Amino acid sequence: MSELRVGIQGCGTIGRYVLEGLVDGAVSGAVPAVVMGRTDSSRGRERVRELDIPWVTDVDSMIEWAPDVVVEAASHAAVERDGLRILTAGIDLVPLSLGALVDGALLEELCEAARVSDSLLYIPSGGIGGLDALAQARCGDVYSVTMVSRKPPGAWKGIDYVEQLGVNLDALENPLQLYCGPARDCVKKFPQNINIAAALSLAGLGFDETMIEIYADPTVPINRHEITCEAESGRFTVIMENAPVPENPKTTYMACLSGLAALRRLRSNYRVGT
Repeated sequence: MSELRVGIQGCGTIGRYVLEGLVDGAVSGAVPAVVMGRTDSSRGRERVRELDIPWVTDVDSMIEWAPDVVVEAASHAAVERDGLRILTAGIDLVPLSLGALVDGALLEELCEAARVSDSLLYIPSGGIGGLDALAQARCGDVYSVTMVSRKPPGAWKGIDYVEQLGVNLDALENPLQLYCGPARDCVKKFPQNINIAAALSLAGLGFDETMIEIYADPTVPINRHEITCEAESGRFTVIMENAPVPENPKTTYMACLSGLAALRRLRSNYRVGT
């Protein structure tokens, strides 16, 4: 099997984790081919220079370095702006900013570009599990999919929607519900924190039928997500308790690992799970 050349779009917490994982050999036979940042002064530029890996600031320059796959770890705007261009070039795309795909027209365009160009749009699990069981359940009738997400109050700071609620997050003594409703509205209100709602929606009933509850909860030390599926085949509940990345508590360690796990799956001739 030939070497897998990986492009990394974004060099924040997750992008740097994927980069260091590839350098350390976390994905056998895969190497970082190019890293794309917003500007030449972006965070992570010096580390990329130390590793002697090409650094670019636009998608066309990244494509010129001929990666086999691009792991997007930049922003929803990056998926909207560059996803179609990457797939049309015949390059596989692993987007981690899944909230962008709440735009049904964009998702349809990306899927069509992948089909025509024989590239792959690979939706990773991100910070949750159970998507394999949901995929199996969808072979029959699925009646409902819900997710209850609880994070410490500090994780919800700096979000416009939460600030508009006028909640004093530092003073909370009991869990406070911040949102209850369909995933479509949820990913718009919590664009940086709830990409997992997008992953669940894409794997299951879609953004309008997937129900989400969000709590600022001072009783939980780490992020907790409880997914429940009711289906013809039965019922299952998956509980994830995700440790945050120490340097960025708004990012879970599982989300970082998800990018590397997706690359391992792309690279492997041996696969376990649906």
